[in-house]
Amino acid sequence: MNLMKKSSLFCTLACALVLLSSTLTFAQSEKNIPAPDFTLKSLNGEEVSLSQQRGKYVLVNFWATWCGPCKMEMPSLETLYQRFKSRNFSMLAISNDMFGAKIVEPFIKANNLSFPILLDQQLQASNKFGVTSLPTTFMIDPEGNIIGELRGAEDWATPDNLLYFEN
Repeated sequence: MNLMKKSSLFCTLACALVLLSSTLTFAQSEKNIPAPDFTLKSLNGEEVSLSQQRGKYVLVNFWATWCGPCKMEMPSLETLYQRFKSRNFSMLAISNDMFGAKIVEPFIKANNLSFPILLDQQLQASNKFGVTSLPTTFMIDPEGNIIGELRGAEDWATPDNLLYFEN
């Protein structure tokens, strides 16, 4: 294959990947997979467990302040949270920053984020969920089962993604 054809093929594949990633699609499993429970401290020192969220759909987002893609998706997570927080929906953003609150708090304030932030400095919850890259997001159903997983950043505020959460 000559260089021109290779370049054209690469461009076609890259464009297809961009189009595919523009709508939210969680990788879903056919069988119920219980989400591993965890208890972590929030920024205000309160202990929060995943099991406390039973009865709601829960978006669990693993992130860090040093992660560029994580920082890019934070404003859209705030939009999603503001839109659905009064419904049967909860969000837990779990920071993997090893220096904890002293690094995370200034970031949260600077970006006007209001959703719950939990600190996972020892990566306890991250390891239980098998997180190997950031950001990684899980959707948990009201019974506590993982119903979807998304690895990588997402624009949570697109019309298609907001529609996903409306249903």
